Amino acid sequence: MADTFDPAMRSWIMSRVLPRDTKLEKFVGGVLKQSGIRFSSEGKNLPGKPDIVIRRIRLAVFVNGCFWHWHGCKRCRMPASNAAYWERKIARNVARDRRTKRALGLIGWHYCTVWECSVSTGVARLIGKVRKLEAAEPSEE
Repeated sequence: MADTFDPAMRSWIMSRVLPRDTKLEKFVGGVLKQSGIRFSSEGKNLPGKPDIVIRRIRLAVFVNGCFWHWHGCKRCRMPASNAAYWERKIARNVARDRRTKRALGLIGWHYCTVWECSVSTGVARLIGKVRKLEAAEPSEE
């Protein structure tokens, strides 16, 4: 199926897609806040620029869309038009995600990914990981 917009209009539309503060990120942040977990949305100095950072326990949280990061669920359907472009694009995203997680590990950070298709499960897993890392943290007495 051909694009219904000319390249200039498509470029303008895509420029309006913001990379930060999505509804999903705000939801995850809200649940963390309700759970009493302090966090920051400023992870730009870390590999991969995590969406949420819990510095105290060195945890980087990525809130990922299933299509863009190729989760493998039913939301991951390769577009029929321009398939070669999309296959390369998604492969680059997945490879970058792998490199990011490896880089975080090398500097002593943990990471957790919350996927768009299973937000409630992902948030529960995230809170469990936070609690586990807090328990392992040496107490300051």
